[in-house]
This record gives sequence, structure tokens and C-alpha cells, in this order.
Amino acid sequence: MVDYIPLASIDDVESLLGRDLTSSEALQAPALIKQASELFRNSAGRSFTPGRFTNRLKVNGGEVRLSNSPVTLVHSVTDDDGNPIEYTVYGSTLTTCLRSHRFVRVDYEGGGDVPDIVTSTVAGMVARLFNVDARAKAGMVQFQKTAGPFSEGGTFAAWAVGGQLMMSPNDVAVAQQLRAPRLPNTTVLGER
Repeated sequence: MVDYIPLASIDDVESLLGRDLTSSEALQAPALIKQASELFRNSAGRSFTPGRFTNRLKVNGGEVRLSNSPVTLVHSVTDDDGNPIEYTVYGSTLTTCLRSHRFVRVDYEGGGDVPDIVTSTVAGMVARLFNVDARAKAGMVQFQKTAGPFSEGGTFAAWAVGGQLMMSPNDVAVAQQLRAPRLPNTTVLGER
């Protein structure tokens, strides 16, 4: 696995919490931010940071879509036997004369600045974990408490139970919206 830079910082987490981290939270935060960044990257299918990538991609309608945009340089495009393939580049799309059932290996440089929505989503995943109710962290799914004529009850969200770092449905939706556009029937192998 490539060691990417985190997509958020401790300052981003504190900003969302509206307070400074406790000493215990400050010790946990770097590892949690790194884990949240990887969860987000895996869900979005993109690195969100500049780098050099080698992917094996399926040609679809003569086009190959590269996931880490913006694409700054294409080093090579070859078939599975290592033969060079002619191509043109427009944005993050390569155009070739190959038929749709073929695969190509693309060595390219791409990626760019981390969008604000990515930073706030990753920081929010960590901040949310620090705010999970202690009962949910202990594994409680629901609770009911009665004191005289007063009654309180509730159910904890699935992502909160156990106090583990998970993506909420909203986090997954944000990541899915940031996936690189692909044509139908596109297959990607060995991404990142």
C-alpha cells in the first residue's frame, strides 16, 4: 500500500468539534485521520493527492478513463504484452484505436489539491467518533431509562455502536459522487 498524506488535519477535526482535543483524543487522532483517509479513498476510488499511478484499465468505446485527475503526464500506454499503444489525451480520458474488449496498462502522473468537501468529510468521521455516546461505544444498540414518571429511550446509529471508525451513509454518498466518471461496463484492476 502506498503511504498517502492524510486528507484532513487535527486542526480540521478540532474545528468541526468546536473545541480542542483532549489529551487522549490527541493521541488517537493521527491514526484515526489516516484510517479515515484510507476509508474515504477506497470508497471514492481516487487518491486525491498528486502522484504517479500505474493502472490496468479496460478500453470502452475506444476510451480509457483515468481516475486520478487532473492528469499531468502520461508516461506510457501498453497492452498486456508490453507493446506500446498509440493514444491521445484529453483531460483524464485517453482515446485509443483499440476495441472495447482490450485492456491497457497506463503509467501516468495525476492528482491534485484535496477538495474541501473531502477534508471536511474525513475530519467529520473522526470528530463524530469522539462525540459518540459512551453507551454506544460500549456496544449498546438501544436504551430505555425510567425514573418515576419520566422515561427516556433511544436507538444508536449502526456506525456508532462499538465506537469504531466507520463511514456513515452520507460519507459514502460524498465519496461516490467524487468517483472518476466511467462509461458503462468499465473494469478497473490495480487502481492506485
